Amino acid sequence: MSDKNNYYTSSVYNEAIRSVRTNIQFSDIDNKNRIFAITSSKPSEGKTTVIYDLAKSFAQNGDKVALLDFDLRAPKVGKVSGIETNMGVTNVITGKVSLDKALIKDQYEDNLFVLLSGPVPPNPTEILASDHVKELVRLLNGQFDYVFIDTPPVGLFTDASIVSTLCDGVIFAIKSNDTKIDEVNHALDNLKKVNAKIIGAVLTFADVKESSYKGYY
Repeated sequence: MSDKNNYYTSSVYNEAIRSVRTNIQFSDIDNKNRIFAITSSKPSEGKTTVIYDLAKSFAQNGDKVALLDFDLRAPKVGKVSGIETNMGVTNVITGKVSLDKALIKDQYEDNLFVLLSGPVPPNPTEILASDHVKELVRLLNGQFDYVFIDTPPVGLFTDASIVSTLCDGVIFAIKSNDTKIDEVNHALDNLKKVNAKIIGAVLTFADVKESSYKGYY
């Protein structure tokens, strides 16, 4: 791909992320919604990249932002953000590491702090449903303007449904030309069972060269 095409694709993507940011900011103007999770129907739909870039966009806009990796089964925020540590959520809630020590400042944005998953536990669903996690989210909500949470695919596990009950809204990632409508419906049904507030969807892996749209939210 030429440098020109790379620049075009990058510009379109960045514009789409800014559009998602704007939609979140105005998702409910009567309330101060500050905690948002992202999920998808199945793995490899690009949700972790979207939530990381979205968190960076808010940080660039002057907000103090926390990004949490609550995908305790197959965490990817560390890889996407370039942070190399095995310290995170599971260390904090077991009291082995303080929250201040586990929060790591992003290498690109001073206003963005990342809390990785920590060592993969044998009981991720039970951990996410625990009072310890609820208290963790409550504390971070008090310290940051926005809290973003990456969760496992809701079509496969109940984890995202559990986390959604702690959030002001859920973003749903859908992989272009891959995810089937039945998979989407099944995943959305799981969220609706817990009365999750689904505020929108992000189409990922769209071919912007062939499409008249540039991504939507």
